Amino acid sequence: MKVVAFSDSHGNPGALRDAVESCLRGAKPDICVHCGDGVRDLDAVEPLLRDANPNIRIYGVRGNCDLAAFQYPITEVFDAEGIRMMATHGYTFDVKTQYEALLCAAREQRAQVAFFGHTHRPLLEFVRGIYLINPGAICQRTAGHTAYAQVLVEPGGQIRADLMKWLS
Repeated sequence: MKVVAFSDSHGNPGALRDAVESCLRGAKPDICVHCGDGVRDLDAVEPLLRDANPNIRIYGVRGNCDLAAFQYPITEVFDAEGIRMMATHGYTFDVKTQYEALLCAAREQRAQVAFFGHTHRPLLEFVRGIYLINPGAICQRTAGHTAYAQVLVEPGGQIRADLMKWLS
């Protein structure tokens, strides 16, 4: 199962579309997550994602810049092949200064993967049994920098996580 995560598109659906097209070049994603600050940009790429995989699950959480986007939760929890995952923007967990609150929330949800944004800095760390993954900021597109995060869940529950770079 392939899970892709994007964050911080900040009203730039064109850049988000480019990142989605990049992730569609390989195996088609089964789950797509937007970690906020531009969560409404998902509307522009949802048809593309559903054309590639009609059964895709799409999750979005609101960030501190997603004004009046109350239809989106602050935190979303979901399963991928038996692996529990959590997505949040991160501002409510003070991720710009520490990860302890996010780790505690993930542990409370029994999540093995916690996706977040807000810092605009890509991160992939395995801390106390939890993958902390920030896909970086779509709005800061630069060749060689991170475009999105990808998590592959293998049969048997093995996890392989990667930060995928912009190709151009």
